[in-house]
Amino acid sequence: MTRVWLRAAALAVVVIGAVAGLTVYFSTEKIPRCLVSGVKTWRPPAGAETHRYEVVILDRTACFFDMDRRQRLVGALPLAQAKWLSAAVPTASDTIRVEDAEQGVVFVTQRGLLGVRVLDLHTNRTLFVTHFKGFTWNPRFGPDPPSHGLSLAPDRPELWVLDAPNSVVHVFDVSELPGRPPLPLEDIRLSKPISGDESPCARACGRIGSLRHSADGRFVYVGDAGDVIDSRTREIVANLEALHNSRTQLEVDWAGGKAVFPVPR
Repeated sequence: MTRVWLRAAALAVVVIGAVAGLTVYFSTEKIPRCLVSGVKTWRPPAGAETHRYEVVILDRTACFFDMDRRQRLVGALPLAQAKWLSAAVPTASDTIRVEDAEQGVVFVTQRGLLGVRVLDLHTNRTLFVTHFKGFTWNPRFGPDPPSHGLSLAPDRPELWVLDAPNSVVHVFDVSELPGRPPLPLEDIRLSKPISGDESPCARACGRIGSLRHSADGRFVYVGDAGDVIDSRTREIVANLEALHNSRTQLEVDWAGGKAVFPVPR
């Protein structure tokens, strides 16, 4: 009986040691920058040519994707070493507000609303509340705010709105505003669901999404899904793993030896 007890005790010690070893191994294993191994440190390009980058902020690191090279990841830069960039990173907010001065309206998304509210730019009066026909949302489940993505095309009267609970981007024609409500054009199904948590992440990790046009209108970037959509064909042309795990994004154009931050509409 004593011999059996000794064998059991020895086995327990081995199991505990193995678990402890695995815990140390996984806790000390380093996550590669931008979730891709071997990423080089980004350096400003030389020459007078303009370079356009989609920059994703992930784990206090800026990941640079070259828009003109098929969204290729070309480098990473710690924000602590780039104060010129960190000052331009957008702040988080549950409410998104996009103004269209040409049409005299404001588009707003907020907590508790699956859709977009259209306000008069001058009086702030609600003109329309546009929902996504055929799509539903249970507030007890899924992300809230549910439509945490709103982008107005810079080159044509189109409004793109994120539907995070259904992992869809809705496209509207807004050329008839303020007289008529936004007209649905297309529903684009994302390649990855907006659900679960971002990783790596320190706080506010639940995926709720974001949406942004490139300054020239060619692409739409979907935060927390990672998809890059060609705005003309409305087809997904790439998926960026860093953007799948972050909703913080901005465009940086490097021109004439300095950074330019195009202002989104």
